[in-house]
Amino acid sequence: MKFKFEKLGLLDEAELELADLTIICGENNTGKTYATYAVYGFLRSWRRLLRTELISLIKAADSAKEQTYQFDLKEIFSGKLNTYLEAVSKRYVKQLPDVFAADPVYFENAQIKVTVSESIDFTQRAFERPIKSGSDGKVLATISKEKDSDLLKVLIADDGLDIWALSEFLSDAIAEIVFSPYLPNTFIASAERTGAAIFLKELDFARTGMVEALRTLDAKELQKNPFLLHQRMQAGSDSYAWPVRDNVDFIRQLEDFDKDIGELAIENPALLTSFDGLIGGSYKVIKDRGLVYKPRGNGKPSFSMGESSSCVRALLDIGFYLRCKAKSGDVFIIDEPELNLHPKNQRALARLVARMVNAGIKVFVTTHSDYLVKEFNTLIMLAQKTDHTQAMQTRYKYDDEELLSPERVRLYTTGVITKPASGETKATKINTLIPAKIQADIGIEVITFDTTIEDMNSIQNDILYGGEL
Repeated sequence: MKFKFEKLGLLDEAELELADLTIICGENNTGKTYATYAVYGFLRSWRRLLRTELISLIKAADSAKEQTYQFDLKEIFSGKLNTYLEAVSKRYVKQLPDVFAADPVYFENAQIKVTVSESIDFTQRAFERPIKSGSDGKVLATISKEKDSDLLKVLIADDGLDIWALSEFLSDAIAEIVFSPYLPNTFIASAERTGAAIFLKELDFARTGMVEALRTLDAKELQKNPFLLHQRMQAGSDSYAWPVRDNVDFIRQLEDFDKDIGELAIENPALLTSFDGLIGGSYKVIKDRGLVYKPRGNGKPSFSMGESSSCVRALLDIGFYLRCKAKSGDVFIIDEPELNLHPKNQRALARLVARMVNAGIKVFVTTHSDYLVKEFNTLIMLAQKTDHTQAMQTRYKYDDEELLSPERVRLYTTGVITKPASGETKATKINTLIPAKIQADIGIEVITFDTTIEDMNSIQNDILYGGEL
């Protein structure tokens, strides 16, 4: 899956291709968050935007007025996915002010194009979804596709229904069968997660919006038009970027799904063991106390989130995602995973991320941490499996599930390059994403860190050995 950005915040032009592990590094205020939020927003909203693009398809079928409808998915979509995604991308650009909770003027000239490599045969997938009435559970219609068939069939059992009434269900079925193998579910751990963990009880956007609306609205005005309350509440919730709002909502619901065990946790229990080792304990929900952190060891007290270390709070949503929600194929986005972590724990988190990648999760990371990238380098170099690297793997106790093949990793740094002249356009400098070189024997080359470290070493060498000026 490739994203092409133009005039997106601080990024003039940039291309980003998601790998099994995607990393963006760079200095502050250079565009990392713009790229990250844009990717998250698209993966969060593409299904809804696609429905609009499928209206003409459903309208054409509606004219037949039959009880059974058939859609040849191969004929309709084979070789045309990127045409649909281009249309969806254009609709998505109009939503960028909502995604970022920013003034629309900042995105007037923004462009985003999403493309995929059509390599998955969606005809192999079977699908069946009954549509039932809410009152008595009566089956009103069935949408189905047999394995190895090109045909999506809609059988309507209720004479009062037509295909148009089922348009949303039909669109969702097409999205699931044809597009979802390329556009997976996503979860984000934003940089604001630490504060959200402390105030999880108080962070209710709906309640806060209602209180603020009631405070500012005149009673007579509200009596004349009760819908003003809803409008003001909606306006209040729009003041937060989607990743922040979604992250806060997830954290507020932790106690509700604490007992759930996700697909990935069942298939890969070692992931949870690795995570618990990282935080030195586990999260628990205790009656009358709510969410607490319980350190390892008998007799040790448990702590509320406010009493716990910043490391425990920073990793809260990651832990619950892994235990309760994660499944193979997800895109997991973590903004600045090094937040509040000692270098030792940053290295441990890098190894956990590698385990997630090898368990089938696509991980997208933005980071300022040289420790994190160096640990990824170690995991890449150990994956060579030479006699020497295998001996080092044994000596330093790395598991095979923690090793990373270089072809599965992409790292980009934000930076400035010179765009060559074209026609009457002069050569110009642009802010962009620069792909890093990744080699099996030395890992990832990250200039942004190397330059800073070399500067510091040079200064300290001059202080120690430079002599008199």
